[in-house]
Amino acid sequence: MNLYNSIIVAIWLCVVYAIWAATEAGDPGYGQVAFLAGGIFAHLYLRKRKLERPRIDEGDIEIPDAKFSVEIPDEGDKYYFSESSYRRIIWISTIVSLISISFFIETVTYQQNYLKWGIISLVFGLIVFIVPIFLPVKDDIETLMKRAEKERTKAWRKGKFNHNDESEDDAENSEEIEGDDDLGEMALSKEKE
Repeated sequence: MNLYNSIIVAIWLCVVYAIWAATEAGDPGYGQVAFLAGGIFAHLYLRKRKLERPRIDEGDIEIPDAKFSVEIPDEGDKYYFSESSYRRIIWISTIVSLISISFFIETVTYQQNYLKWGIISLVFGLIVFIVPIFLPVKDDIETLMKRAEKERTKAWRKGKFNHNDESEDDAENSEEIEGDDDLGEMALSKEKE
């Protein structure tokens, strides 16, 4: 099952569940109609977007090989985290922040006596969650090569070209068009005579 069909199935499962929940809640019918209309509009919009996309047979396309080089500046004594260690830091900070925020929610809902500790836990969780944003990360060579390959493939599929060549072609075309305008003016003046 491809992504498009998975999204359509997910939309209709959500619509069916929403209609069932609205019926169980005693909705007179307006909510069910709204959910059904939302599902139909979402399905039609996604179908329209799918039909607008260019159709490419991925099996027949052969992407040409290209050589590229990646220059990694030497930063000397500047400390960086590697990508793998940064991922670990992200996971750990996310888990710790979720635990501390859950402590805050616990104190707010059930244990009002410890509200001060809950607020401290909330602030701590937010700080732990935000800190990884400010850490310097050094890209691995594998990541840079994957990124360059992805950009090259994307550029090749979109048909990107050198804009300098385009400007030269436009200059030649504009000269041809100006010459045609002169001939058209000559023809008009002869017709007037």
